[in-house]
Order: sequence, then structure tokens, then C-alpha cells
Amino acid sequence: MSGYNLDDNKGIFSLLESKNLIKLIKLGSPIDVKHFKMYEYINCIVIEKSENDIKLEMKDNTQETLFFPGDHVVLNYSNNDELYVIDGTIIYVFSINPPVIKVRMNKCEKLKNLRKHERYYVSLMANIRVSGCNKPFFAVVKNMSSGGIKINCNELLSPDDVLEVEVILDRTNKLVFSGAVVRKNKLGNYYEYGIEIKGISESNIKCLYHYLKWLGSEYR
Repeated sequence: MSGYNLDDNKGIFSLLESKNLIKLIKLGSPIDVKHFKMYEYINCIVIEKSENDIKLEMKDNTQETLFFPGDHVVLNYSNNDELYVIDGTIIYVFSINPPVIKVRMNKCEKLKNLRKHERYYVSLMANIRVSGCNKPFFAVVKNMSSGGIKINCNELLSPDDVLEVEVILDRTNKLVFSGAVVRKNKLGNYYEYGIEIKGISESNIKCLYHYLKWLGSEYR
């Protein structure tokens, strides 16, 4: 599964050190946030920053109360015509109206790195069923490529499990495929898995490539 990993256990900012990233992020600058339960990015401004965390106030009006500590988000930040895509975790919610949150920045890549590896940070909902079991379980998709996805979930999975995966791309499109666990990492009280695509229909291949192409055009 070319270009795919579970961050190689190198800790946060394995691709861009935190001290360098925090210098790039300027107070008062715009930044876009994508929560895994939302279909669109939300416009925010940076109001505080520390070594690993940034405090954000959302400029867009939203009635959603989806923000909870521990939730996964993706941040898009532009600086000097370069785009940085940051994998983050909400660590504190200060208010809902307007939404003000503190985000721990876990990892960051520049656009050119994302294109090189054909892997994109996302924040999407997924329903996964182990073959032979009727009840699906919920997972959060953290990144995806043409070869597979990385997820967070509470379920203990085995490389022998045959998985039926449904990723909710947007309000109208779903990506469905069968897969298998190729990477596993325990993170606190949940698991992180790399799932490789093993079986996929022609229509879902087109759906996947269309979505990856859209991600590539959006990350600019």
C-alpha cells in the first residue's frame, strides 16, 4: 500500500516540526476547520496559539453543537501561497455561540507532500461491518488514498477480518468497498487502523477517484 502508514510512531509533526508550524500560523489569520460530522469547512480565525495548540473562533454562524473534546478535525491553513493541511483533535470547547475551540495539532503536511503520496487528510464518518456480523460499528476516517483509508474506532479488529466499509463522502455520495486491516495502533481508549481496499465495484472506483480528484483541486 504505497505511501500509507500510521505516522510511523514518530510523534506529532513528523513531517513538519511543531516549532516551525506554530511560527507559520499568525494570530488573527484565517483557518478552515472540517469536523467529521460536517460536510463543509467552517471559516475560523486564530485567536491564541501555544507550542502544540491553537484557539479558534468560528466566523460562520452555525446552529450545530457537534464540537466535543476528543473529536477529530482537519485544518486548512494558507501562508505565502502554500497550503498546510493539519490533522487535529479538539481538546477544549470554550463556547458554542460563537463556537470557540482549542485544537491540538497532531500532524501537518504541505500540499506537495499530500499529492506526492496521493493521500489526503479528511474527517469523514464511516460505517463498518465485519463479515458474518449483522451490526455495523462507527468509525472516523482520518485520511484516504487510492489504496485505502486510515480510521479511528473503538472496535478490536484482526487482519483476518473481512470488512465491509461504507464511507459517507457528502450528503449524496457514499464510498463502499471490502477491505482488510494492514496496520494497527492502540491510542488511549481507541484503535487506529490502516484498511486496504481489497474489493471494490467499478462505480465505487469512479466515486473514489472523483473524490480524490476533488480533494486535490480543493487543497490549493
